[in-house]
Amino acid sequence: MTRTEIINLANQLTERKGEKVLDLQTLYRFVLQDICKRQRFWWRRVQVNFNMTINTPTYDLTSAALFPSLAQLAIEEITKFTIITSPNPLQTAELVAVFDPETVIEMQNDTQTQQPGRYTIQPGSSSILLVDPPDAAYDSYIIGWAMPNPPSDTTDDSVPLIPTWGHNTVVSGLMAKIFRFAYGSKNEKAMDAAAEYEQGIQDLESKRWFDPNYRSQLSLAEDAVRST
Repeated sequence: MTRTEIINLANQLTERKGEKVLDLQTLYRFVLQDICKRQRFWWRRVQVNFNMTINTPTYDLTSAALFPSLAQLAIEEITKFTIITSPNPLQTAELVAVFDPETVIEMQNDTQTQQPGRYTIQPGSSSILLVDPPDAAYDSYIIGWAMPNPPSDTTDDSVPLIPTWGHNTVVSGLMAKIFRFAYGSKNEKAMDAAAEYEQGIQDLESKRWFDPNYRSQLSLAEDAVRST
C-alpha cells in the first residue's frame, strides 16, 4: 500500500470522522513512529554510505544531498561507523563513539587533519556528526537503527521502513487514534481498533529477523569475587 491508500482506507473505515478536524498526514507519521518504537525490527536497520571531505569535521544526517536514502527517515542510533582506509587491498577502520565532554570540546577545536578515529553527535543536535578533521576523502559507512520521519509535505507516497505485511497495522493505528478522538477511549469502536492495532504490532514482533535460524546470544564476562 501507499501512504495515500493507507490514509484513505483508514478514513473510509472510520466514517471520515477525522478528515476535516485532524491532520491525518501528521497522525500517519506518529503511527509509523509508534510501531517502530516498540522493537528493533530487522527492517529498521539501515546502512548509509558517504564520502568525507578533507578538513570537514561535521556532517548533517538530515542532508538530502549527502544522505538521499534518509529522505523519509531519521537515524535513531548508530551501531557501527567504519571508514575505508585503503581500497586495494581493502583495509577498514572503525570509529569509536565518544561521550566525554572534554573530549568533545577537544574535537570541536581540533584543526589538525588526520585519519578520523572517533565520532560523536554535536551537542545541541540529534543529527550532526562530529569527527576528527579528515586528512582524506574517506569512503564511510554508517549502520544503525532508523525511524520513519516523512515530512507532511512530501511527494513520496511510499511507506518508509515498515514492510508491506505491516501496512494493515498502520491502518489499524490510524483508526484507533481517529476513533479515540471522535468518541473517547472507552468507546467500543475505539477499543476494538486499539485491540486490533496492538495485535498487529504483536504479529510484527513475532518475527524479529528475516531468517528463523537467528538466535540472540548474550555473553556475560565478569570477574568473580571469592569470599574467604
